[in-house]
Amino acid sequence: MLSVRIPQDRVGVLIGTHGSTKAEIEKISGLKIEVDSETGEVIIDGTSASDPEMPLKVREVVRAIGRGFSPKKAYRLFDSGVYLEIIDLKDFVGKNSKRMKTVRARLIGTNGKTRRIIEELSEAEVSIYGNTVAIIGDYLQLDISRNSIMMILNGNQHGTVYKYLERRRKDVHLSRLDSI
Repeated sequence: MLSVRIPQDRVGVLIGTHGSTKAEIEKISGLKIEVDSETGEVIIDGTSASDPEMPLKVREVVRAIGRGFSPKKAYRLFDSGVYLEIIDLKDFVGKNSKRMKTVRARLIGTNGKTRRIIEELSEAEVSIYGNTVAIIGDYLQLDISRNSIMMILNGNQHGTVYKYLERRRKDVHLSRLDSI
């Protein structure tokens, strides 16, 4: 049995309309999950798992949905070699709420431009939710996204970050060709 807690305002997304998302996760994984809508506690019953990694994958999918990803994007975590990384922004700004707002604004960009460019050029999924930034991608996608996010957190200009992403874009395309 694995347990994970997600924010209460994301419980509805995890359950889905008439339980559709929860049922989809159970169908894909072959595992049973229980969701406590009061506390946000999710229990994953891995006792019937034919694949020993499946309970861990389900936990990561649930965590991803809890960090602001749509279920469709979170389902990427069922694929082999795709991972979730969560960066806690409090580690960079402390408890200063004004600074947190500034950092989040820099990561999102005007009308979501910065987040969108990071996603497009690294081919990873990025979600900025609460005090966290979550990334879904393979090893290379995670590396490129994480580095660009760290550059922004360390105060680099957006132009510098975009140039870095453009340079690394070739690596993403080459890795995709290698996997064919």
